Amino acid sequence: MALLWLLAAAVIVPSLLLLRGPSTDLYLAVTARTADLPGVELIAEVGVVVLALLWVLAAWQARGAGLVAVATAVVGGAGAVLAYATSEVAKTIVQQPRGCWELIEIAHCPVAGDWSFPSNHTTIAFALGTAVVLTALATGRARGGVVDSLFGTTTALRFRRARRLPPHRAMVVAPVVLAVVTGAARVVQGVHYPHDVVAGATVGVCVVVAVVLALRGPAAAGLGVLCRNEAVCRLVLAPGVRGEGGVRRG
Repeated sequence: MALLWLLAAAVIVPSLLLLRGPSTDLYLAVTARTADLPGVELIAEVGVVVLALLWVLAAWQARGAGLVAVATAVVGGAGAVLAYATSEVAKTIVQQPRGCWELIEIAHCPVAGDWSFPSNHTTIAFALGTAVVLTALATGRARGGVVDSLFGTTTALRFRRARRLPPHRAMVVAPVVLAVVTGAARVVQGVHYPHDVVAGATVGVCVVVAVVLALRGPAAAGLGVLCRNEAVCRLVLAPGVRGEGGVRRG
């Protein structure tokens, strides 16, 4: 299954280069209205930072759900690093010039040699977002997957009355929204074509999912071995959580 995700990325990403014509037209239409907006260059930077913080939060919450959830967070983070490296390699191979070098002028255009395809910011954003979502889902399954079992009946009712998303659902929705906004901001700013962003999103999602599918089991087993040491186990798992599946004792 992991290989299928990587194969999908290997097919989709090069195919997106065939869309450069219509992508350029869309890029010019968007940037004609948005390239001069003040502060737009900060949106993607902030989005990536917030997604990184969400991954840290998701990893911390996973400590209360057992080794599989923790392993998902760890290998998901590693997958995000691998996705970024993959994006950098693709940039070097394709060497597609940026639109702000040739077609438009903007205040914060990357220097020559910092190629356009795929978008690194989008790759990192979608990779981190995918890691957060998979970790949140693993944490929710280990804890029962329902609001009442996660937070108790009183807390669940309060969320329902306020019509707000409970935390475990927010950790699924928020990363997706942030990743999409981050990618869109790179086009709005004028530093990437739309097909650069789609390619970055594809790399980010596919690489992280593939890494999690391939390595979550071995990583959970490895963490189980490390947890034989009580000091290490305190770092890996929350108090009262032991062993695979997050079985609580005492």
